[in-house]
Amino acid sequence: MMWAADAPPSGPAWTSILVTVVGVLGGGGGLAALIGLLLQRRKFRADAADVLTDTALTLLEPLKLRVRELETEVRTTKDNLGELSDSVAGLTATLRRWRAAILHPDAKVEQLRKMVTTEPVGAGSRKPD
Repeated sequence: MMWAADAPPSGPAWTSILVTVVGVLGGGGGLAALIGLLLQRRKFRADAADVLTDTALTLLEPLKLRVRELETEVRTTKDNLGELSDSVAGLTATLRRWRAAILHPDAKVEQLRKMVTTEPVGAGSRKPD
């Protein structure tokens, strides 16, 4: 025996929910408005993402340029540092030779003058250009 409460539903549950939603939204016009709102929301998100991307790229370009400039400066500074290092090594070698000559027991002033005036300054361990 079947009771009225036990009667099988007339269709799937989602169809009754859909019919209820369409009725609440006022038929086709309300449904179209809901779909339009959902589509606009996606468009707003896409537009916002585009704006953020463009802004990030606009901000990054000057930074990339500055990084390239700084890298060039670093290379130049390293080259200059190498040249200065070579000069210091050459001058140090020259001073050591002069000091050794001055402290030598047989050192004569004329010999020292000749050495100082004829020897190129910094000629010690300097690399040729």
